[in-house]
Amino acid sequence: MFKFQQKNQLRFQKEQSLVQTNPHAQLKIALCYPNLYSVGMANLGFQRVYQLFNAQNGVYCDRAFYPDPEDETAHFEKQTGIYSLETAKPINEFDVIAFSFSFEMDYIRGLKMLHLSRIPLRSSDRAKASSKKFSYPLVIAGGIAISANPEPVADFMDLIVIGDAEPVIEYLSERLIYALSSQRKAEALAEHFQDVPHIYIPASYHSKAISPELKIKRAYAKEKDLPSHQVIFTQEMEFSDLGLIELMRGCGRGCRFCLEGFFNRPPIEAIYHRVILAIEKLRAYRNKLGLIAPVVPDWSGFDALLQFLRREKIPFSVSSLRISALSEKLLELLKASKNQTLTFAPEAGSTRIRRFLNKETDEQSIFQAMKMLGAYQFPRIKLYYQVGFPQETELDIEQICASARRIQTALAMGAGRKNYPGIIELSVNAFIPKAWTPFQWIKMESLSSLEKKFARIRASLKALDGFEIKTQSAREALLQAIISRGDRNLGEILEKLALDQIRVADILRSKQIADNYLREIHPDQALPWDIIEPGVKKQYLLREYEMALKGNTSQGCKPGCKICGAC
Repeated sequence: MFKFQQKNQLRFQKEQSLVQTNPHAQLKIALCYPNLYSVGMANLGFQRVYQLFNAQNGVYCDRAFYPDPEDETAHFEKQTGIYSLETAKPINEFDVIAFSFSFEMDYIRGLKMLHLSRIPLRSSDRAKASSKKFSYPLVIAGGIAISANPEPVADFMDLIVIGDAEPVIEYLSERLIYALSSQRKAEALAEHFQDVPHIYIPASYHSKAISPELKIKRAYAKEKDLPSHQVIFTQEMEFSDLGLIELMRGCGRGCRFCLEGFFNRPPIEAIYHRVILAIEKLRAYRNKLGLIAPVVPDWSGFDALLQFLRREKIPFSVSSLRISALSEKLLELLKASKNQTLTFAPEAGSTRIRRFLNKETDEQSIFQAMKMLGAYQFPRIKLYYQVGFPQETELDIEQICASARRIQTALAMGAGRKNYPGIIELSVNAFIPKAWTPFQWIKMESLSSLEKKFARIRASLKALDGFEIKTQSAREALLQAIISRGDRNLGEILEKLALDQIRVADILRSKQIADNYLREIHPDQALPWDIIEPGVKKQYLLREYEMALKGNTSQGCKPGCKICGAC
């Protein structure tokens, strides 16, 4: 126990923070990231929620993380609980445990954190065990994954925030303080939050047929809420040399597989002068900036920002680039900033599949852009592809390999070399149907088919110099697909996974699981996530799906157009 507390204290002592906290405040929250410290601290959403909670009167927010790999076995063997980072308290001694769920696979680790801390997993069990003398912490959650479809973990959560945190945190904190003054905290939630928008109390919803007035509307951040930026700095986080800043939330490109592009509609942009002010704060702690957005050059102030960064000689990195957005000016600045890796997402090797996805970049445009890129000889170029789409053929898989080889040739030509003097890293993942996207009805590819496609790509490229091939675990992809489109009945499976009472292989062999969660869904069928109202309408998503099947593309999100229903 002392070892883990000491490790937390050492980490905390190494941090530099812009956030003022009050450990003596009335409401004490343990903000939990169900993954490693290094991963959680690089998540701007997690840092943003921490900052917002600690800005509220009467609230103290500490942090907690899933155990490091070298500590995980000891935690479970000794049943050692999870301790907070700053005050070294067990998380079961806080008033509220708040999970930040950005990814579906984090649900299992979140439940493990509760189990290690001797907290009943199910909300109903916590309520039954509470009394006048003792009560468990309230367990709440937020994040894009759980906002899009909260049902797989609904039975474990007392309260779920749907959408962005900025419009919600102030009144959420006020109501939590009132609810916690009650002897029966969980029962008081329904009373104190029944008229509060964007808050989902799963225990209050039992009917499969949800009337429109009972649906939970997504919380929308405003321009004034951006940019969010890094407020805690440490060498132990991923991207530790960067000062991270969010330029844009949501994406207007309309890629039909992308949750970010459809759930967070319309996109919101940070105002330019606010970005400059945030950069001045970050520069006191980090010399180099990390610019974050789904597609960084899509931010309307990007060209002006490039001029500012060039004038001030500020190095920077970008989270993602669009192939069609490459320019000599941008590449010169990225090279001068000593970036080692640039990342792109062709997603498919054929124009046919890219049109299905609503990505219109053609092979010739990709070749010319990569040729221009090659002249700058970046050490590593990372390319993201997906497999497992409907109508996908063996030829489409081979075209991924052919596309990668063409890109390597273009890079070499641009570099004026026979072989490109850097590494091309292919990251090949399985397509996973997500709630609130046009592809939410699509059947998930089978395990054997995915494994064959991954193997074919590896076999085709492994003998070639200059390539590194990384393919996703097909088993993990199917489990993620099951969770992504899961309902409350899936809670029992997640509970067993968290308690190591079932193996993933057993789940994937279940015909009932496949029939319930991996099959094609009829568009007229009610969906578990119909309880949520994100803005975009189901009819629009269906129209986009039908256009995809016909090989037609559509215009991306243009704020104010009224077509999808979000504006």
